Formats: sequence, structure tokens, C-alpha cells
Amino acid sequence: MLPRRIAILLLLFFGVCGLLLALWDPTPRTDTRFDRGINGIWLGHKWYTGKGVRTGDLVSQVELEELGLNLEKHGIRDLFIHVGPALPSGELEDSAGDLFKSLRGVFPDARIFAWVGARVENISLDSALFRQELIRSIQRLGSEGFAGVHFDFEPMIDYEPGYLELLAEVRDELGQEFLISQATPRASFMGLFPGPLRRSYWSGGFYTETMQRSNQTVLMAYDSGLDFITPYIAFVRHQTGLLMDWGCSIPGHEILIGVPAYEDVPLYSNPQVENLRTASLGVRSAIEANQEKADCVVGVSIYSNWVTDEGEWKDFRSHWMESGATQEYE
Repeated sequence: MLPRRIAILLLLFFGVCGLLLALWDPTPRTDTRFDRGINGIWLGHKWYTGKGVRTGDLVSQVELEELGLNLEKHGIRDLFIHVGPALPSGELEDSAGDLFKSLRGVFPDARIFAWVGARVENISLDSALFRQELIRSIQRLGSEGFAGVHFDFEPMIDYEPGYLELLAEVRDELGQEFLISQATPRASFMGLFPGPLRRSYWSGGFYTETMQRSNQTVLMAYDSGLDFITPYIAFVRHQTGLLMDWGCSIPGHEILIGVPAYEDVPLYSNPQVENLRTASLGVRSAIEANQEKADCVVGVSIYSNWVTDEGEWKDFRSHWMESGATQEYE
């Protein structure tokens, strides 16, 4: 049992910390916007195969052109198009449909990434044979017209066996021109070793090593489990600040902050707390506080296109985009 004096000091310490946290306002101090018109978005599988996932209906050229107009209006440059999960063999089940071949014409200035995901327990990242087959699949994606690959393996622990090797091998096999992007989980507090929480958080050391082997990191700044807006904004600000510190120290590395527009995972995310408005405030607050170190934070990425309604697009314009764009489109 703690001595009474120590117990009182601890209560005072945590009480003061709690009071300071309650009084601290993590929102931006100004209305300054940092949108460069080079944001990202996750797009569904139908934009790869040209067919609706559930219905099998063909996606029309009109729908593609409407998508193009909407994303251009909102300054979206990087498209993360779902192409699979990777199978246990490392192969991908589907290949590009005719509609995918039209994407480049509709998005002439976009960078189109092949979004390759998988549950970590279903694949063998630490297997050289798996990685070799996956790289062959990625080479095929490159021949189909993708500018790069966007990895989204979940849940990856801190220093996931085989992941650093995969990043290095993709670079060796596909060259410097082929872009490597990664969707990443939360960073541990101050980047410290996350200990028993390493399934949900990455250390600063692992983050930095993955960044050194890739071109772009897209932080998934959602599914925090927080039920109050101010702590969530503070969470996004802290996460953005950490990635800014690490990513901007690596020449040429880009950071996007993933921001949520979905409402269908109540166990992990409260949409009244986690949304495009609150996430944008957290990102802006972090950049505002460290503008001299923010060059590599090129924008935000919306998760995802298929759940973003017009009200959420309005929030995106109002709270992230330049004020001139807000006035033009509202």
C-alpha cells in the first residue's frame, strides 16, 4: 500500500493534469487553412473491376465522370482504389476491368494507387515465398496502369515480422519511380514503445523505419474509441504532430492524415465525435502550431468515398478547404 503522503501527491498530480487537460483547447487558434488541393480518398473495388461488388451491375461512364467532377472540386489527387485483399498465396483474385482503363482520362492529374489490404492473420508477411508472390501481383498492377501500391494490412503490431522486408523488396523489384504508400495505425504516446498495446499502436522507431522505405504514409486518424469531441480533436492533433516530426525528417516523404466519414462501426467510432469536421480541426491545429515543420503534410485523405454524403462534403469544404473554395461551393 502506498504511503499516505505519496498517495496524496499522486492525487494532486493527476488532478492538476486533469484540470489542465480540461482547460486546454486543442482547436485551431485562427481560421487559417492549409489545404493544397492534393488530398486523397479511398475508393471501392468497383472502380477496379467496373462492376458493383454486391449487384454485379456495370458502373457507367456517367457515374465515372460524376466521380471525377466531385473529386476535382474537392482537391483530391491521390486515389486509393481497392484491388483485393491479398490471398494467402500472395495473389489477387481480380484484374482490371474496362472501366479502370478510362480512369486515367477522367483523372489525368491524379496518382492512382492499388489499395492492397488483408487481415494479417490470413497472410504470412514473414514468409519470403508469400512476399515474392505478392510482389509479382504488384508488378501486374503496375502493368495495368497503377502509379504505386497502397498497403493496408491490419492489425499490424509494432515491428510486424516481414513488413519492413516487404517494403524494401517492393522498392528493389519495382524501382524508384513506383510509389509505395501505407495506411498506418495510431502512433504510441510521444512515440514511445507501446508495450502490451503494440497491437494497436506503433512506436516512433518503427514508424520511421517504414517511412524510410516508402514514399507516403496515410495515418488512419479514427477508430479512437473516444466519446467526447475535445479529446478526439486533441488526439488527431497529437497524432498529426508526431507524424509531422518523423515524416518531415525524411527527404521527400509525404504525410496524409486519414479523416473519417463513415457511421457504421459503433464499437470503435462515435460519428458524432469522429467526423470530417472534428478531424479537420485537429489536423489544422497541429499544422498551425508547427508550420515550420509541416511541409511534408500534404493534405488529408477521406475514408471513404462510398459513405461520404453531401452534408459531409460540405463539412469538408467548410473545415478543411480554403475559405474561397468554401464560399464558391456552398
